This record gives sequence, C-alpha cells and structure tokens, in this order.
Amino acid sequence: MEFVDPEEAWAPLRRQGVVKAVESPKELRLELADSDSVVVIDIATDDHPDAAELGAGIKRVPRGALANFVEAVVHKMHLQRTFAIPVGRWREIFDAVSEGMKANAAWREVDTSASIELNRRDPLEFGPANAHTLGELVRTLLRAARDSDHGLTLCSDGAPLVIEIMPRGEMILFAGHRNLAKQCEELLAHAKID
Repeated sequence: MEFVDPEEAWAPLRRQGVVKAVESPKELRLELADSDSVVVIDIATDDHPDAAELGAGIKRVPRGALANFVEAVVHKMHLQRTFAIPVGRWREIFDAVSEGMKANAAWREVDTSASIELNRRDPLEFGPANAHTLGELVRTLLRAARDSDHGLTLCSDGAPLVIEIMPRGEMILFAGHRNLAKQCEELLAHAKID
C-alpha cells in the first residue's frame, strides 16, 4: 500500500475508460467515459438521511454491506491494483479516519509517511493483500466522516470499474459492461453485514 505518482496510475486508468467528470480545487469526481456499454448503479444505505425521498431505482443496502462489497470486488475480480482517490484532499480523509484506523498497522504506516500527499489527490495503491485495510478504510469513512470532501473513489487498472463512496451512505458504481455490472450486483447482494 503506497502513494503512487498520478501519471503512473492515470495511464492505465484512462485505458479502462476512467475520466474526470468534475475537477475543481474542492472536489474530483470520476466516472467511466460515456458509452452504450457503461452501466451505472446508484446505491444508498438503508439509513441514508434522505432515504424517504430517494427514487425507487436506487438500490438499498445496509451500511455495513458497502465495505464488505469493496473487499469482495477486490478478491473475486482478482484486482491486482486498486487505486483510492479522494473526492477532496487526503488531509480530510486522514483527519476523518484517524481515530477509527489507529489500530490498523498498515494504515498507520501510510499515515506516518504521508506528507505532501495530504494536500493532494495522489492515488493510494492497494494490492490484494491490502483488501482488508481498504475495506476497513471504507467502513471507517462511512462511520466517522460526514462531508462530501471525505468521499473516496476506487478504480482499478484490472477492470473498467469506478466506485464512488460518499459518507452519507451513497455509492455510485460505473461498470464498463453489462456482465461486470451483473457480477457487481451479485457481490453486493451477498455482501455480509458487519
């Protein structure tokens, strides 16, 4: 698990179709380039603050299932490199999860070594061995974070997939084709609840 040069990550992500939908000093939002094959799945947790107003087409899941879904995606799809990119800056993420992640040795090591990355959006690369730490990070964000700049986007150079997770209990999943979307929906349906 380490921060990587943005261009080292962006070259393979662009090949997967990842594009910047919104880029401003306050936020970076990613998605897959628009095409007929891209499937977008909107997901909200059962306890989302606006659950009553959300449309019927938005899938509902328990909050605890989202982090387990992320871990399952990494394992079941055999993703060798998953890049976590903050919607805001890393400083906001690190501040939001500091208490909840302090027992995770791998995260503490990254936290200790992070310096200039805190004010940037450099991708943080997770390998398969760090899937549990990635899941714990998502779990902690969903428990402790509150603001949209605490959001986190996950992409991989191994699949045309973008997963944006927002602390209020929202997840947007962009899958590059119908079969991948179906696989994600199955993993989501079977994600265990903490």
